[in-house]
This record gives sequence, C-alpha cells and structure tokens, in this order.
Amino acid sequence: MVFLLLNLIAFAFTIRLAFRTDKKIEVTKYSTDLVNLTLFLSIVFLSSAVMIALSLWGPSQLSLFSGRITIMLFACYSVSAAIYIVGFPRSNKKRPSILMQFFKWGLFILAFYLVFLAKGSILALGMNERKFIFRSGFIFRGAMRRTFHYTWFDLISKLYIYAIPCFFVLLAAIKAENTDSRLLRQKRIITIIGIPMAWLTWYYIQWASEYQSLIMSLFSFTFLPQIILFSYGSNLETLWTPLSLLKAAARVGVRYLLPAALGGLLFIALADIYRQNLPLFMILYITGISVITFFWYYLDRLIQSKDFLRDNNYSSEFEKDITSINYDDEPQAITEHVFTTFQRYLDSSSITLLTDNGTENGLETVYSSKGNNITLKVDPSVFDTLLNMNHPVVFREWLMQNSSVSNIRSYAVDLLTKTDSDAFIILNEGRQVVAVLALGKKRNGNVYSAYDYEVLNKFYSNIFVVGYYVKNIMNEALIGTVNREIRMSDQIITSIQENMDFIKNPKADVGYLMVPAHNIGGEFVDIIRLNDQRYIFIIGALNGKGIAASMNMVILKSIIRTFLAETTDFKLLVEKVNTFIRESLPKGSFFAGTFGLIDFTSDTLYYINCGAPALFMYTKAYNNIIEIQGAGRILGFVQDIGPLIKVKKVKLSEGDMIMACTDGLIESRSLRGDVYGKSNIQSNFMENSGYPANKMAQFAYDSLVHFSSKELDDDVTILVIKYLGGK
Repeated sequence: MVFLLLNLIAFAFTIRLAFRTDKKIEVTKYSTDLVNLTLFLSIVFLSSAVMIALSLWGPSQLSLFSGRITIMLFACYSVSAAIYIVGFPRSNKKRPSILMQFFKWGLFILAFYLVFLAKGSILALGMNERKFIFRSGFIFRGAMRRTFHYTWFDLISKLYIYAIPCFFVLLAAIKAENTDSRLLRQKRIITIIGIPMAWLTWYYIQWASEYQSLIMSLFSFTFLPQIILFSYGSNLETLWTPLSLLKAAARVGVRYLLPAALGGLLFIALADIYRQNLPLFMILYITGISVITFFWYYLDRLIQSKDFLRDNNYSSEFEKDITSINYDDEPQAITEHVFTTFQRYLDSSSITLLTDNGTENGLETVYSSKGNNITLKVDPSVFDTLLNMNHPVVFREWLMQNSSVSNIRSYAVDLLTKTDSDAFIILNEGRQVVAVLALGKKRNGNVYSAYDYEVLNKFYSNIFVVGYYVKNIMNEALIGTVNREIRMSDQIITSIQENMDFIKNPKADVGYLMVPAHNIGGEFVDIIRLNDQRYIFIIGALNGKGIAASMNMVILKSIIRTFLAETTDFKLLVEKVNTFIRESLPKGSFFAGTFGLIDFTSDTLYYINCGAPALFMYTKAYNNIIEIQGAGRILGFVQDIGPLIKVKKVKLSEGDMIMACTDGLIESRSLRGDVYGKSNIQSNFMENSGYPANKMAQFAYDSLVHFSSKELDDDVTILVIKYLGGK
C-alpha cells in the first residue's frame, strides 16, 4: 500500500512540475518539450500505480497487461528524455528534425515488440503484501542460454536505460562543448547530467530490491531525479562560480543553520529542567527561542546590508536606492550614487550612457564610470526590432540563446563588445530612442539573470529618469557651469516645443503660451497626434520650482508618449500616468491639469480633469462662456485613481472655443493684493474671440501682466482651441 501511495505522490509531483514549467514557456520562448516530457513521466507513474493496484486487488491477467504497458512507457520515456537533451533548448518556432522523429518512433515500435510480441518477454509482473513478483523469459534457449544468460527484460533495460541514452549523451556533450554562451553551456551540462543520474538511481533500486523486493515496484522513480535536473537546468539563470557557491553556503549557515544550532543547544542545556519541571522548561525554552528569533531578525537585516551575504532578492532595496536620488545634488554625487546602486545590487562593473551625437544614427558617450569615450554607428532596425518585441532590456545571454533575434544579433553583440558590457537598456520616448544605458560585465564573472531582467523592467521608468538626467545634466558643454539653470530652462522649453505635434486639421485653430516665472518651472503643454483625425492635448503643472521641477516635467512628458505606444485607452493612459508619478518621480510629486482628446470625425472633445483650476468653453449657439471641468483628482496622491476620475465629453460646433490654463493665470495678484480671477479671464476671452488662437493666448497673458503691474510669481500656461468646423 505504501508503494502505491509513493507512485501516486510522484504522479502528483510531476503534474505540478509540468504546470510550473509551462508558466515559464512564454517568458523563455522555449518549446513545450520539457512540459510534454514531464507529463509523459507522470503517465508512467500513474500507470505504475495502476499496475500495483491491479496486482493487489484485480485479476492477474489484467495486472500483467498493465505491467507490460508500464514497462513500454518506461522505455519510451527513456528514449524521449535522451532525445530531449540533444535538442535542448529548442525554440518554440523550431520543429524537431524528420530524422530524429523517425528514429524516436522506430525505437518506440521496437519497445512495443520487445514487451508485447517477443515470446516469453514479460511472463509475470505485480506484487503482493510481501514481495514484488517479476519474471521475464530468456532470449536464448539450450546451449546458447549457458553462454548468453540474458532475459528479455535484461535486453530492454540495458538497451533503453544505458545504450540508447549513452549515444545521445555523446551528441549532447559535443553540442554543449561548441556552445558560445556560458550560461547555455552550463544549462546543457546540467541537463546531460540527468541521464547518468537516472543510471545511478536505477542501479540503486536494483541493489535495494535484493534486500527488499517490494522496492522494485518503484522502478519508475529511476527518472524522477532526472526530470528534476531537466527542470533545474531549463530554469537556471545564473552561472555556478566558486564565489556564488561560497556566498550561498555562508547565507544558509548564518541565516538558518546558526539559529537552528542555537535552538538545539538551548534544548540540551535545559534538558535537566525538562525532566524535573516541565512548566519551567517551557517558559525558559520559549523565552530563549524568542531571544534567538529577535537576534535572528536583526542578523537577517544585517545580511541584507552586506554585499557578500546578501541574496539575489534585492528588488525592494534597489527600489529604495534608485528612487532616493536627490536631483538637486551635484552631478558627480548623483552619478556616483547611480553607479554604486547598479554595482551594489546587480554587481555591474561599469555603466555607460550613450546618446545621439547629432549625426545620422550616431551614438556617443555622455557618461562612463570607466571614463571611456565611445562612438557607435546605430542600425535603427535593431532598436525597432527590440521595441516591437517590447524588449528594451537586453542581455548578452538572451541574445545568444534567442533565435527570434538572430537577424540583429551581430550588431547587438557588437554594441555590447564595444562598450565592454553584458547588458544594455534602450531608453525610448515612444518610438524615439532617447539614450542607451550599457551595464558592464558582472564583477563576479556571472551573467545577468532572469531576476535582474524582472527588476530592470519593473523599475524601467526610474532608470529612464536617471538616463534622462545624465543625458541632459552631465553634458557640461551643453549646459555650462556658471549659468546652468538658465541654459537648462532654454533646453527644456525647446525640447517641449520641438516634440509637440501641432494640429494640422482645417477644423481647428490651436494656440498656446507658456511663460515660466523664474526662467524655469514644472508647467507644460503638449499635443500628440494619434492619427489625422485624433489628437491628445495635455496642459498642467507638476509641483515644485527650479531645475528639479523642470526635469520631472520633461520626464513626464516623455513617459506619456511612451505610454501612448502601449495603450489606446484614454482613461487607462491617465491611470498609468498617475502610477508613474506616484512610484517613479520623487516622493511628494503631483500633477494638476487636464487631459483632452479631440476626435474630428465625430466633432467631439473628450476630457479628464485632473485638478485643473479651470477649463472654459465658449459656445456660439448660446454666445456664452461656461466652465466644463467635471469631476477630477490631482494625479500622484492616491494609488488607484481609476474610480475617482471620469471621462467627460462635449460636442463641438463651428465657432466653439476651448481655453485651458494653469493656476498662474487665475491666482496671480496685483500690487494691491487683488486676484486676477476667472471673471477677468472670461472677459478677455470674449473681447479677443475674433483673433487667431495664438493671439488670444498672448492677449490673455498681456492682460494679466497689465493687471499685476509687477513681476509674476507663478508660471503661466495657456492653451486655446478655436473650432472652425467645416469638412
């Protein structure tokens, strides 16, 4: 009964292992070979369990038939496993060769013949409560038997467990030796080791069955260690090095073995009290364990802070460091912080940032931790391919293993080689590449792992912030050293204006004005073309002043365009922007403004108010100005903004006008302390409605300047849309 239960447990284990493996298929882009192989082994275990159950409680003939099926499946699985190690890892787009398929099915048919058709092959198979019963006839008779004393099962086991797998091990070893990728070579070696592991397990089961014949009913367990190694080899993402093994052993010893040993020693020390006074023993032992647990907790935190003992689960610590950068610090201090962060958690030996050098498709270094100055010629199709795959984070090992990038592999590997790196991150604004951040080889000689990829993707927006900062701030030739803020202000405003998609539709006349109060600020207005008939506009302000606010504003503007390349849902866009502000910009950042979408095909304006101070609309039909803000919340305060914002819409007719502005226009005061207010805005709007949109925006600002009679204290941004109608 116990052996029946063990086979059923092995069946459940392999089913679970198959599901776990299947979850990784989409990420690795490998074929489902390992999933199918694991399910095949689960069928072998189930068949073995059925055989045992029938031999205990069923008719003998049915038990024999079930046993023969189990042995045939056992042999066929061994062939499938041997062929798997030669093809590993196979892309999901690549089919096995016809020759290999022919060879596999030929061996399957041979197994069927040896088990079912060969005379005297399997004569009895089953078990009772005392022993395992197994009889197989001899291959030869008469005098030949004395020379060749082999049964049919001896032939099956030696052929399918040893001979055939040994042949494929040699083929797989040659393939592994000729593999360029170090990680792939190691994965193939681990997979190959699965075959000798099956040999050892089979030998152990046969040896143990001489002392207890019932153990032979577990012959299907021959392949259990093998499938575990196959799974481990498939999922392995780091190289085995002496240092990594030492660090792993030290972590286990300090974090687990040490407290366990202390707990054991405490028990031994209190053993006498245990025999004499059990209540006192329980009080002392629980107190001692609590003290050990307390110190273990702080010891674990200490381990996380030490480079040598820290494990690979560094996501939360990496997030703290990458989001704690103070962009008001000196540039050298910021770049040292960035480099230290990548070095500490990813073990990168260097970082290099390359940006557009002003020539066609050229990249040059704007920052390098090594002090290198590298210039590269870019093949745009390489970045286009990677961005189309939604794969801005690229590792050398991934390039070497993934057949879907074979057409760009040469250039991408050349980029890594010239920058002496093993990974690069494409920092893109929509389809435009802003910069490329190259990460040097790991100091411990290992490779960038799947966990590294997961972390870099998770905090891509934070890395984008870093890359944009280094690109623009560290370039001293561009911004100067004496008047950096003024130069940066000009650069930011120019960047905004150059990247704006001006509406080129005869139905609308659009004008805007943006005036920072102190040369630099966090306000912006942007128009983004979706197609000839649909445009998105954003107007608003990020909190803060000076260079930090300007950097955040430019980054937010860029990330909005990136999000638009990923989603077509207007409300979801705003939700993603809210998440970005909350999680990726400096703590305490928030945005107040308006998101709008104009659809010229339906003459409709869709808008979401995100804390905008005012959104005015003039309707020609009623010759009146009204506010159409609708419900809205400032972005950056709450985690889930979706339930708190609504998409509103208004129908546009010929002669209608829209005016959006920031609070600098509404809340500015005169020398006497009077607020300019919405009434003055509405009056000015009506008075100048006959002018083009650009003029209306300018006249609104001129009116404010005249009213204030002093230097403005706040930034002012105005957007005017005149709907001309027509076709």
